[in-house]
Amino acid sequence: MTTIIFCGIDLEKELGIIVNEIKRPVTPEISETVQDIPGMVGSLFLGNNYGQRVFEIDITIKAKSESEKVQIIHQLAEMVMTFGDGEFPMIFGDELDFTYYGHFTNISVPERISRTHWATCTLTFSCSDPKAYGEYESFSMNENPINITPNGTAECYPIFTCLPKKDVTKIAITDQDGNYVYVGADVDPDTGDSPINKEPLVFHDPCSTLATWTEITKDNLTFQIENGIPSGTMKSTGNALKVGLDSNGVSDFGPATNNKKWHGPVRQQWLPNAYDDWRLLIRMYNYQYYPRAHGKVELYLLDEDGARIGKIMLKDASNSEEVAVQFQIGTSSSFKEIYAGVGKVKKGKKTTKTVKLGNGTKTVTSKGKKKTVQQWKTVKLDEDTSTSTYTNFYGYLRLQKIGNKYQVYILKLDSNSNPLWDKPIIVNWTDTSNKYSNKKLAGIAFYTAKMDISEDAAKPPKSYKNNNMGLADVKVWNIIDGGNGAVTKPTIIAHNGDEIKINSEDHTVYKNGAPFMQNFYIGSEFPIMQGGILKTFAFEPNLDEADWYVEYRPTKN
Repeated sequence: MTTIIFCGIDLEKELGIIVNEIKRPVTPEISETVQDIPGMVGSLFLGNNYGQRVFEIDITIKAKSESEKVQIIHQLAEMVMTFGDGEFPMIFGDELDFTYYGHFTNISVPERISRTHWATCTLTFSCSDPKAYGEYESFSMNENPINITPNGTAECYPIFTCLPKKDVTKIAITDQDGNYVYVGADVDPDTGDSPINKEPLVFHDPCSTLATWTEITKDNLTFQIENGIPSGTMKSTGNALKVGLDSNGVSDFGPATNNKKWHGPVRQQWLPNAYDDWRLLIRMYNYQYYPRAHGKVELYLLDEDGARIGKIMLKDASNSEEVAVQFQIGTSSSFKEIYAGVGKVKKGKKTTKTVKLGNGTKTVTSKGKKKTVQQWKTVKLDEDTSTSTYTNFYGYLRLQKIGNKYQVYILKLDSNSNPLWDKPIIVNWTDTSNKYSNKKLAGIAFYTAKMDISEDAAKPPKSYKNNNMGLADVKVWNIIDGGNGAVTKPTIIAHNGDEIKINSEDHTVYKNGAPFMQNFYIGSEFPIMQGGILKTFAFEPNLDEADWYVEYRPTKN
């Protein structure tokens, strides 16, 4: 007896279903291709075609009553009925290291087991891609050339990461078969001119410690927080800054205000200098768990006096899971919103639920003795499951200023920091009156806060899951004389602090998470590795100029 896990649902633990047997084919469906030749005895064999892999899963539904059995059947139906052309992850209990991706094509009519409420049936699970996928494996490329022997038995597709230690004009990787990926160009052979970097990286904080961030309170706050106050504590998880925990292990946004004000911790940091033109790139997130919860994260841009000159925000301020993104230049009272909105809204179910909330205590006398009893009140609370483009957003938010021209850049990422969108959202705006363009960027401040709801005002407060919010990375580039795009010399394609990914899985090169194909050499061909077979790779720039890493996902037939 084993179990199966479909889309994270363990059928045994969560539905009480016994998996009796998994009937798995040795190979995917095989069909041969032959051609009849007149006058020839037999046929000409042209090879095999391999189709999908189909699993038959015999299960037993355990139930104590007919109503419980019907409920489990409904849950099964909800699980196996999928719409669209997506395929979903399936893990078999006797093969926990690998995942299949497929869809259910049939579930037989449950048959009762004699004199019980139990029943048996068969699930049919089909995988259009017949391979099984393991967990990603990654390691540093510490020699050039390097030999790699991937695990698994089938082909896999490496993802190479290059982290330059200096400015580079080309990045390339090639395998022993002559396949190569080339990005960039050499120094101009006619003039011998070397590239000039007019966009140096001047600040990078991976948000791995609070040591470089100053705690901000009401007493040392130099800028206005929009409808909010500093309170509570902040912590670093090693890869992000987020709200800390109090002694009870609850998110410490500070004392409840119950007066429609945001409250939470603030940290501030100064840049090495003040910059007229700049590019600010952050990775920030705001995840939703309880639709009624209100939470926001903001990065404030500060001038040399600590005054506010801009803001980047992810805010969830409704009874739904809709999240708004805002890019703002100026102060709290005089500003321009270059971009603000929730994007496309996917309507959900609006409900009004009846909730019992604490209403304080009361002293009463019973049998001559006084005692304190909890008081309760019943209220109706609105909840909406609608979502938007930026619901559960984790990704890049970038603001660039060159002269009086501003550019906003938004790109959502997955949990491995790979792009979830085919292309970013980009918005350009020109400050034609130069109203906001005469201030230098000298510092930043990070604010994570919540707005109290009815559950917080209860006595005692009713617990719920606050939004998970944080700041994961901050980079600032100083843009000199219009930047690299303003010069005609050979182009630097990557600087110290940039990240270049050569992804053989989707045949795309990425720079800092965004597709970067403008310097891609047209003759390039992305390499493939075969499980269990050694392959040699060489790369440029060398290890004295860049750090290299490779990751791949082993597969088996």
